[in-house]
This record gives sequence, structure tokens and C-alpha cells, in this order.
Amino acid sequence: MIELIATDLDETLLSSDKSISERNLDAIQKAMGKGIIIVPATGRGPNFLGDIPKQLGLDKENNYSILANGALTIDNKTKEIIDIKPLDFQKAQKLYKLAYNKGLSMQIFTTDIAYYLRPDEIEINFANQFENSYKIYEEDNIDFLADTPILKMAIIASDLNYLMSLEPDIAHLCNWNIQISYSSDRYMEINKKGVNKGLALIKLCKKLNIPIGNTLAIGDNYNDKEMLEKAGTSVAVQNAHLLMKEISDYITIATNNEGAVGEAIEKFVLQEKVKAQ
Repeated sequence: MIELIATDLDETLLSSDKSISERNLDAIQKAMGKGIIIVPATGRGPNFLGDIPKQLGLDKENNYSILANGALTIDNKTKEIIDIKPLDFQKAQKLYKLAYNKGLSMQIFTTDIAYYLRPDEIEINFANQFENSYKIYEEDNIDFLADTPILKMAIIASDLNYLMSLEPDIAHLCNWNIQISYSSDRYMEINKKGVNKGLALIKLCKKLNIPIGNTLAIGDNYNDKEMLEKAGTSVAVQNAHLLMKEISDYITIATNNEGAVGEAIEKFVLQEKVKAQ
């Protein structure tokens, strides 16, 4: 019996143009009509969540979002912080200096805003959709954030293989005491050790008194891995990375542009025969 559905956003629930398809919206509304809790579980920080909870009808009390890969869980209506696990500042400072010295592009996510080091046009165009969501910062240190919770840092490059090649040096810099994942084929995402969507989902389920076995998780990328592994039922969308498909119980016929989340709900919640769109 599924009581909670946790879904990734980018490349999963959202189409390539960042819209939510009618198939996804319709299926989510039907699931909610059955009393099922819907939880966005994303690498995005709160500043980039936008009106997605409102579009889904989740802007009410006792509806939650898992953000920054599990570093932050909030109540969608009240914005109350349910759980927060920020990076150690000394590690964040080292990571920033590495990016600064190597000429890399980086995002730093706090609970209020993102700071960009050397953002490219893709990042600026995306961030400009959200009012007061970011600042460009290009000094050689982040001392001003010493007392501010840093949820996540992301190194950005268009070459995923290059990002992965940085992993040993970055892990060594932080004494292997960080969590590294990847998303959208352009982000190396760095969180506090032990922070991931899977553990955040377990903690939220305990709060809601829902057995983890009664959850459905839907995702596409490396930062969804633990969530797919921990959920009672796991679904990889058709456009997911191969590893996510290998560890999931079901692979959708549909891509994120064809209502993959809707398909997962149709199959596992509504018990409908799945049809290609």
C-alpha cells in the first residue's frame, strides 16, 4: 500500500521546458484524492523551488519538500524548517578556494539564496526566473558565510566525465567526509556526509508515521540513488541514467517529457494499464 510518493523534479517530474505535463498533474491529483502524500525531493535549494508546490496543490500545511539533496526539509506552506544538515564551514571554505583557484564555476546554496562563482549563461537564465534568488560573488573567500548554514555546493561543468575526474581530489581535500553526487549531467553536488534524499525520506516518513515500505520514489539521476534504494517501490524514468534503471523496480515507458511520473502513479497507485503516450 503506497502512502507517500517522493519524486525528483528536474528530468523527472518536469519536462525539459520546466513545465509539468497534464498527465503528471492529473495523476498526482488522483493520488492525492486517495490520501497519498506527494513530496518533491530535489537537488534544488528553496530559492529555486518557485511555485511548483502551488502548481501541484502542495502549498498547504503538512505538505513537505525535501531540498538540496536532503540537506533541508521544509513545510511547504509555513516554510518551517523540519530538518537541516548543513556543510561544515571549514570544508565549504576549502571547496570554494579550490573552485576559485582552478577557475571553476560553483554554486553555494543557503536557506535563502544561492551565490554564484563564474556562472555561465545557462545558470543565469535559469536563476533569473526566480526573484531575488541569487547573487554573483567572485571574491577569493567566503568568510561572510561563516555563520550561515550552507546546504550544498555544486561545481558546474558541461562535461560530466571531467566533473567525475575531480572527485578524488575533492574527497581527499575534505578527508573523505562529504557526500558527492551528480545531477543534470553538469553538476557535481557536495553535501555534508550522510546527507542524501534517501535518508531524508526515511526521516520524513518517521515524522509522518509512514513505513518506508509504503513509499514510491521516482527519479533519474545519481542524486536520486539512495532514495530509489530506500523506498518500498522505486521507479526510474525512461531518460534516467543506466545505474538508476538497474536499481529500480520499474522503468517507465515515458520520458520526463511524456509524463513519466504520471505513468508511475497510473501503474502503482491507480492500478491502470500503462499505455505509451
